[in-house]
Amino acid sequence: MIGNKDALRRIATAAVGVMAAGLALAAPAQAYTDDVVGNYDDSPWFVYQKNWSSPLNSTLTAWVSVNGARHRITMRAGSGNGNENDCTTNQGWLPDGNYSNNNDGSGDRDHFTHYYKDWGNSVVTGWVWDLGDKPCYNGSKYRTALFIHSQGTGGWSDSNYGSAGCVKINQTDRSHLHTMFAASYGQSKGFLTVQS
Repeated sequence: MIGNKDALRRIATAAVGVMAAGLALAAPAQAYTDDVVGNYDDSPWFVYQKNWSSPLNSTLTAWVSVNGARHRITMRAGSGNGNENDCTTNQGWLPDGNYSNNNDGSGDRDHFTHYYKDWGNSVVTGWVWDLGDKPCYNGSKYRTALFIHSQGTGGWSDSNYGSAGCVKINQTDRSHLHTMFAASYGQSKGFLTVQS
């Protein structure tokens, strides 16, 4: 009888281990890093750094101040479908430049507005940063309906880093970035810089 109890206990322990391993595999990996880099308040500043050798392995870094601590949050991001021509509609990556709510007199139609989007394209839903429209490098056309977003509100694989020109981040990273941005100092004066 004692041997049977021991066998049952070993089987139960093994089953719990297998279930835990399965849950660990199903959970999304944390991809972002979040480091405190100072103690001061300043407006949020996002930088999208293009990776010319692998556009869907580019980097989005955000500096946000929360409760007097300046955080640097870095994550993988993609833009476009691998096409490096920012004048190619629905394929090329985001045009370089600044995206902000400040009217700089240039006639640009860009902005940097954070909200929960529950309408339109189902991929561009959930918490987003709306970037507006921006002329491509040679000014021949505006790239329109640009956002920082994830894959809607559910489901993710690495192939989802591709987009029609928006900046795309995974859902774990978006959730953390939203939480930090929502608590940040100077949200309305935040901006994005896109650079090659």
